[in-house]
Amino acid sequence: MTEFVLGNYRLAVDVEATRAYYAAHPGPWITCECDGCRNFAAAVGKLPQAVRDFFDALGLDPEKPGELMYYQGTEKDLSGGGWYHLVGTVLEGSSRPGDYEVFPAGWYDLGAGFSVGFKNDCDLLPDDFPRPCFQMEFEHTMPWVLEIPNPYLYE
Repeated sequence: MTEFVLGNYRLAVDVEATRAYYAAHPGPWITCECDGCRNFAAAVGKLPQAVRDFFDALGLDPEKPGELMYYQGTEKDLSGGGWYHLVGTVLEGSSRPGDYEVFPAGWYDLGAGFSVGFKNDCDLLPDDFPRPCFQMEFEHTMPWVLEIPNPYLYE
């Protein structure tokens, strides 16, 4: 396990097991055909280098989220979120089961419109995902890259 300290989080990540799981499960992982998911799939390869380096350090493939969701945007961008699963555990900063506050350690800002939070409880975890595991939730603002108007405009 490799230990990472990110703001108020302390994580123990099995980087190689995480990387191996994603490598053994080829894509596409984003199979939803909504405009938001199609845009995420097209824009994820354009993430800032700092965000891509962060994913690589944890063994994550940014093209393989566990879940995606979208909020609102402009003609040029879209805000949303989702999560990824990692092999390991959150040593400090995760909520305990039954806690009201999901991320007591807050969001860790990677910059460039991308923030993450971690918790030991996992949602929609694939049955074959290695244990122990935890979830990295994220919020983002990504460019709107589809050649159709963004239907998620602020009202």
